[in-house]
Amino acid sequence: MRSHLLERRPGGRYEFHDLLRAYAAEQVRREESETERTEILRRCLAWYLHTAYAAQCAMAPFDRYDMDDRIPAPATALRFENYRSAFDWYRAESANLVTATRAAADAGFPEIAWRLAVVLRAVYMHQNAFDDWEATARIGVEAAARTGEQHGEAEALETLGKAAFQALRLDEAEEHHRDSLALRRRIGDRRGMAVSVNALGLLGLRRRRLDEASAHFADGAEIFRELGDRRWTALVRSNLAETLCELGRGEGAQALIEQVLADFRELGDRACEGNALCLLSWAQRTSGEAEAVARSIHAALSIADDENNEVWQGHWWAEAARVERARGNREESLRLFQKSAAVQQKLGDAFREANALDGAGEAYQSLGRFEEAAELHRRAANTYRRLDSPWQLARAQAHLADALTSSGDHESARATREEALHLLGSFDDPRAIALTEKVAQRLSDDDG
Repeated sequence: MRSHLLERRPGGRYEFHDLLRAYAAEQVRREESETERTEILRRCLAWYLHTAYAAQCAMAPFDRYDMDDRIPAPATALRFENYRSAFDWYRAESANLVTATRAAADAGFPEIAWRLAVVLRAVYMHQNAFDDWEATARIGVEAAARTGEQHGEAEALETLGKAAFQALRLDEAEEHHRDSLALRRRIGDRRGMAVSVNALGLLGLRRRRLDEASAHFADGAEIFRELGDRRWTALVRSNLAETLCELGRGEGAQALIEQVLADFRELGDRACEGNALCLLSWAQRTSGEAEAVARSIHAALSIADDENNEVWQGHWWAEAARVERARGNREESLRLFQKSAAVQQKLGDAFREANALDGAGEAYQSLGRFEEAAELHRRAANTYRRLDSPWQLARAQAHLADALTSSGDHESARATREEALHLLGSFDDPRAIALTEKVAQRLSDDDG
């Protein structure tokens, strides 16, 4: 029986049969010197670096890392005309990109390794490629430290910090971002400093240290404004608007978002435009602007649909579900929360999946289906507990207690409310205080 010399792989790709590949490797060892083999490997790794750079420019142009000319670009490096061609290449080469980063570090090319890790950051950030992101980021930090390039080390630390943040390892993320900020201060990189300050603001926002987050965002936005960086100024101000939403200051958030939306639209930054529209929907919900809310979230979802981006769809469907619940469309709200949860599960984003499950539980409660609601609230709470997210856990427990009360399990409801109250004691912002008062009142009603 005859073996094929080439084997077909998914995506129209081919590779050598194992026996032929082993023979070719042996021939290289016999006929090429170590110096020649090293040079061939260097050229191959440089090809991956510059092709990955072209891919990130096409896939995430506003979040790309602008690479220096330290590593000459091979003439054969690919260029991409649009997002789709770049994405198809990335999807086919994703495993090889991790291997190339590791090979560069192991073979004595740390200057290629850290640049490849940093170039891939924007791609991974928009694709939720958590495992590959963390693997390459760790390689990049070690490689950059070996080169003595402080700028590179700061960039690699930022990459690892963002990967840790996405994995909700917040203490680790903070350590990396503070180390990156210290390096950037040392070398006088003001733009990099503002990026790090924004990252620390996002950490404050996730931990619900809202005053701390607001201060970081204000500082970062001012630095970017002084530098004349319009896009980053708008981005950090949109993060400040999200903080205002969390504080319950919808009118202030709405005014800020409407300002940054104009910037994102003029710049053509579809991702940030869509996220700002989602935030605008949230701010408008607090003011009861039903029609304006629907326009805002539908515009965001149109962007996600146009770009066929599941990360954006999954996130913005959850806001659309909240909008429908506020409009009294309970079945539609449940459907959208379920769609969001399914996409987040597929993407591996446990935190956002839990958010959608908790919202679906609330939708079930509005439909009088309390046992189904309780099950979803429990699932959400278990995830938040595992991820050490006390604010979200407190909210899920408060929702679970309501479902348990409605289904007649008053003893369990009481214990659940007591835990929620204990968790809420760590927060003193207006929304947290309002929830604390609501839970305490219902606990008092249980006693009555």
